[in-house]
Amino acid sequence: MERKLTALERATFILLFTILLIYALIVAKHFLYPIALAVLFSYLLYPLAAFLEEKLKAPRTLAILLAIFVAFVVLYFAGNFFALQIKHMVSDFPTLKKTAVNNLKNFQAMIETKFHVSVEDQEIWLQHQITKIFEKGGKILTVVSIKAIGTLEAILLIPVYTFFMLLYRDRWKNFILMLAEQRNGKLTDNLLKQISKVTTRYMVGVLIDVTILAISHTVFLTIIGLKYSVAIAIMTAMFSFIPYFGTLVSGTVPLTFSLLISSNPYTPLLILLYFWVITFVDHNILIPTIIGGNVDLNPLITILSIIAAGVIWGIPGMIVIIPTIAVIKIICDNVEGLDAYGYVLGVETKGKAMKKLKDIWSKIKEKDESE
Repeated sequence: MERKLTALERATFILLFTILLIYALIVAKHFLYPIALAVLFSYLLYPLAAFLEEKLKAPRTLAILLAIFVAFVVLYFAGNFFALQIKHMVSDFPTLKKTAVNNLKNFQAMIETKFHVSVEDQEIWLQHQITKIFEKGGKILTVVSIKAIGTLEAILLIPVYTFFMLLYRDRWKNFILMLAEQRNGKLTDNLLKQISKVTTRYMVGVLIDVTILAISHTVFLTIIGLKYSVAIAIMTAMFSFIPYFGTLVSGTVPLTFSLLISSNPYTPLLILLYFWVITFVDHNILIPTIIGGNVDLNPLITILSIIAAGVIWGIPGMIVIIPTIAVIKIICDNVEGLDAYGYVLGVETKGKAMKKLKDIWSKIKEKDESE
C-alpha cells in the first residue's frame, strides 16, 4: 500500500519545484525570452500572414516573409521618424541647457524662500549626489553594455523564431493534439482555439492602444506648447507596452521635460492632470474595449505577476507576462478541478466603464424614442 504524502511534504515539494523553476528561468532567460517574444510577434503577424495566404493565395513561406517585411518597414520608418525628432532635440541642447539652468535657479530660490535652505547648501548636496553617480557610473556602464550586447543578440533571433513558428504552426498544433489523450482531444482543440484568439486579440489590441496613446499625447503636448511634443509623446506611449506600470510611469517623461525646459509654471500641473485622466480612460475604456473581456485579469494578480516577471526577466518579462497569465486562466477555466484558480485569476466585467456608458446611451435612446 502506497503511503500518501502529508500536507507538509506536498508543500515542500511545491516550494522546491517553484524555486527550481524560477532559478531555471533566470539562468536561461537570454535563451527563453526571445522565444516568448517571438511567440507574441507570431500572433501579432498571424492575421496578416493568414490574409496573404488564404485570400491572395500566396505560398505560406512567401506570405510569412511578406508579413515580416511589412513589420520591418513599419518599424524602420517609425524608427527613422523618431530618430529625426531626437536629432532636432539634441541640436537644441545648448538652448535647452540654458533654460533648464534658469528653471533650476528659480527652483532653488523657491526652496530657499519656503524651506530656508540656502542655495549653497543645495549646490553642495547636488555636487555630492553627482559625484556618487559618476563614481558608480563606470560600473553601471559596463554592466549595461554587456547586457545590451546580450539583448541585441537575442533580439536578432526573434524574426528567425517568428518565421519558423508561423511556418510550422500546423505542426505545433498537431503536436499538442497528439500529446493529448483521446478523451481530451476535443478539449485541447478548444483550448488552442481560445488561446490563439485571445493572444492575437491581445497583441493587436496593445499595438492599437499604444498608437492611440501616442496620437493623444502628441495632440495634448502640442496644444500646451511643450517643445518636441512628438518625440516625447512617442517615448511616453512606448511605456504602455508594459501593462499598468507603463501608463502610470509614462507621465514622468513629459513632466520632467516640462519642469526643465518650460517657462510656464502651470504646464507641469496640466501634464499631471492629463495623465491622470488618460490613465483612467486607458485602463477603464480603451483596454477593455480594444483588447476585450477575454483578458480581464485580477488587478492584484496582474500587478504581482508584472513585478515578479520584471525581477526574473526584466522588461521582456513584463511584456510577456499578461498574455501568459491569460493563457493560464483559459486553461484553468476549462479544465475540471482548476476552476478555483481560474476564478481567482479573473475579475468580473460587469462594472466596466465602457459597459456603463453603453447602458447610459441605450437608456437615452430609448427615452428619446418613447417621447
